[in-house]
Amino acid sequence: MVQLFILLVANCQPQLSYNGLTTAIEWDNYSFFILGNRTFIQSGEFHMWRLPVPSLWRDIIQKAKAAGLNTISVYFHWGLINPRPGEVDLTGINDYQPFFDAAKEEGIWVIARPGPYINSETSTGGIPGHVAWIPGDPPWNLYNGELRSNDTFYHAAWQDYWTGVISLISKNQVTNGGPVILLQIENEYYNGPGQNQYVDQLRQRAIQLGVVIPTFVNDAGEFDNLVNDTDLYGFDAYPLSASGCGNANPAIWPAIPTTWRAYFDATVPGKPHFFPEFQGGSADNWGSTGGYANCRELVGYNFQRVFYHQMWADGATAENFYMFYGGTTWSQLPYSQGYTSYDYGAPITAKYGELKLQSLFLRSFTDFYMTDLIKTDTTTVPNVFITQLQNPLSKSSFYIFRPNSVATTNTTINFQYNIGQANTLVPQNGASLTLLGRDSFVIATDLSFGTSKLQYSTASLLTFLELDGSDLLVVYGYTGMPYEMAFELSGAVTQIITGPTQVTGKATNGTYILNFSPSTGVTLVNLTTPSGQDIAVLIADYNAATQIWQPTIAGRGNFVNYVGMSASTPLIVSGLYLVRNASLDEQNLALWGDVGENTKIEIFGPSVIASLTWNNDLVQTLTQTGTGTWQAIIPFSTPLVSLPDLESATWRYRDSLPEIQPDFDGFAMVPANQTTTTSVFPPYYGEPWILYADQYGFHAGNLVWRGTFMHNSSTTAPTAINISSSGAVNYAASVWLNTNYLGASDTRARTNNNTFPVSDESLIDGENTVVVLQDHMGGDLSGQDMCCTPGGRARDLQQPRGLQGYYLGGLYGERAGWHLPGYDDSLWEERTPFQGIAQPGVGFFRTTFQLDLPENYDIPLSFVFDSTIGHYRSQLYVNGWQMGKRIANIGPQTAFPVHEGILDYHGINTVVLSLWALGNGTADRAIPSFKLVANGTYAGGIQGISTNNPDWTELRGNFGVPL
Repeated sequence: MVQLFILLVANCQPQLSYNGLTTAIEWDNYSFFILGNRTFIQSGEFHMWRLPVPSLWRDIIQKAKAAGLNTISVYFHWGLINPRPGEVDLTGINDYQPFFDAAKEEGIWVIARPGPYINSETSTGGIPGHVAWIPGDPPWNLYNGELRSNDTFYHAAWQDYWTGVISLISKNQVTNGGPVILLQIENEYYNGPGQNQYVDQLRQRAIQLGVVIPTFVNDAGEFDNLVNDTDLYGFDAYPLSASGCGNANPAIWPAIPTTWRAYFDATVPGKPHFFPEFQGGSADNWGSTGGYANCRELVGYNFQRVFYHQMWADGATAENFYMFYGGTTWSQLPYSQGYTSYDYGAPITAKYGELKLQSLFLRSFTDFYMTDLIKTDTTTVPNVFITQLQNPLSKSSFYIFRPNSVATTNTTINFQYNIGQANTLVPQNGASLTLLGRDSFVIATDLSFGTSKLQYSTASLLTFLELDGSDLLVVYGYTGMPYEMAFELSGAVTQIITGPTQVTGKATNGTYILNFSPSTGVTLVNLTTPSGQDIAVLIADYNAATQIWQPTIAGRGNFVNYVGMSASTPLIVSGLYLVRNASLDEQNLALWGDVGENTKIEIFGPSVIASLTWNNDLVQTLTQTGTGTWQAIIPFSTPLVSLPDLESATWRYRDSLPEIQPDFDGFAMVPANQTTTTSVFPPYYGEPWILYADQYGFHAGNLVWRGTFMHNSSTTAPTAINISSSGAVNYAASVWLNTNYLGASDTRARTNNNTFPVSDESLIDGENTVVVLQDHMGGDLSGQDMCCTPGGRARDLQQPRGLQGYYLGGLYGERAGWHLPGYDDSLWEERTPFQGIAQPGVGFFRTTFQLDLPENYDIPLSFVFDSTIGHYRSQLYVNGWQMGKRIANIGPQTAFPVHEGILDYHGINTVVLSLWALGNGTADRAIPSFKLVANGTYAGGIQGISTNNPDWTELRGNFGVPL
């Protein structure tokens, strides 16, 4: 079926709209305008708090810019910034001003998303524990309790955080010379009593604090939520699901959506089609079978081409890919189902090349920013879904081809099709267009570039520039597949080919047609005419195209590095692993970037270039190969990278469960003696005590509960210990009576009720001690509880011989600061985590090592646990930072990246492992192996990375005596 859409356009320059506060950001029904320039917002998500090394934030910004993105979207984390009532911390890793500065300097816009709720697979969606526990339970908002509403308690709770972060965002708005162009109000929320009012309160407070840029909401889907509560509206789309990708089958796709355009047009007519979150990958969960490698396959290159092109077909001109860089959900930040890594299968890894190809196309061909839907065609070519978009001013068209349905995604289809104003059947040489299974491509027609005119190209367009007086068009395709291009060229055409691809040309009635099948590498085709109407075409195979870079050259004014504002893109560099930046000073071209081997490069650019520097070093091999073309070898010297062997290192060990001893002094534990609660979930038993960890200020991490009860010959001996514990999905708990281990609760459920038999031998006359160690896996939107009591029968629970007192704390080693650098462990036992511990319990293992890695290299490092299954849990601390949680009976994560800045690449490092053995088998009480490995070596990278890790004296020097 062919659906034609007849458009009556009275005025091809629609009236612009704005929010009434500033015209710096405007819009029409096609796209946004930033400072008067029509812009396709191509954005990637990055969370600074998931990379807690501020001097590395520029690295991510540079990689986004190099990929052709013009925007980065960022979540803020309320819990990190406002950890306690009245305390707002915008210093250290929470000081985001350096990020804003770097974004401005590199030429990247910023979409600010401060929540307050962010979800983001982080505990309680980023809401601090002290806020999640505020009183109130309005009957009209059962789903969220008092949170995320205009409830009085909650309204008071967000004031400090909102004032702090909005003041910072306001300072960095584009209207103040900063990079921030849009502000999101709340996140993935719904209409409802108190909820719409709450969103309005957030927005009005932001305006009071100086915000003038447009505000927006992101609906969780096509749900019509909060459509008119802010200036703009968008919704999130995760066609292949946003979580659990490690268990997904990469061979199975759901239906390809076709409703996005109709929904936008009906819901927000006259506004751009805006996706504040479009799937850039997927989160993964504890216990997945494939891990993030599976995610990268599921939501890989083919997904990007089919689903991102479908977004274009539905008129999207503002898209943010969640995530661009995932990072690490370190410490106790993950929510209950998410493990430490937030790799997300994000495109900064294997999918970077395809994202760059799409983004450079969007950055270069501005006709695409303003298109009308002309037709969708699902019948002319069986099993192929075809969309035609057309710019109403230039009449250039873009035909998007994809499989008609998931049923045909694995089928290769060959066909011809009529395109363009001339309704030309292409290819004209009798060959076929080829749509591979799970693929999509775009054919552009009637498109101007520079002063030249492209009639059509079945090869994919990448970018264009001026090359020594000629318009250079860069295209790419798959090796060995036929492609055809037609240009408006009159007169005799001379064709000069430099490179491996065989190209034929034919002139017909003012049209010059090129036919070719790309060979490996790049090929330059120069077409010259007597009239001087010259065109150059750079042809690349797909893999070579992913190594093409178009760095920006700074212009003048306030926004000197922004493409579309002041910066120019006058050159192409082919062959490199990464080009971060460039400058062109008179005759010297300076490039900065990364390489992992000796690399041959080709440069296409201004003829004035006479010399080349790479990372500030003169490149001696630069050779001019033609007018406006050069070749060079970028050298790479393999450095000596010496890493410690942690398995032969000297480790120190100390038991970290002194709470089970009868003479334990209660070090750093707090009395759990409250008898009332604001929670709507009553304790199962154990009254009068309320044993909810959040109520005592413990919102995450390992929790140690210690209680005592009296027993002697005159009392009835308890027959069991009943434990009702809750620590969120995937938590576990271990139970001791005195020094006797009773067993573990580890079912991967959210809450467990267990009965542990008690023998007479385990009881003592006098005061008996019950210790429960549980793992708090992170909150959702409810508090976590812990209740325990002796006795084997329900009627026993009412009797006063229950637990006489409870105390609560984190792991003893954490309370004492054993995980921190500088702690004096000289008197500890010399023992390795590979020897482990003798019985179920908790041990801390410490070691130090020296790093002295070569300067001017990027050498990413990871700590890697053995993948052997065991019933133990281990936390990894690096220079005081908790950078990993290994659950050896659940998995899947065994490798934990740790960045320079946390690791001191030129100094002493302290690594600590906690080992919590829940079982008594050999594999449960020891860590089989633990290594530090390099994940590559690249010359370049970001230099001058600061290391600022506090030591034990600074954090805990007055908090107890070293043991």
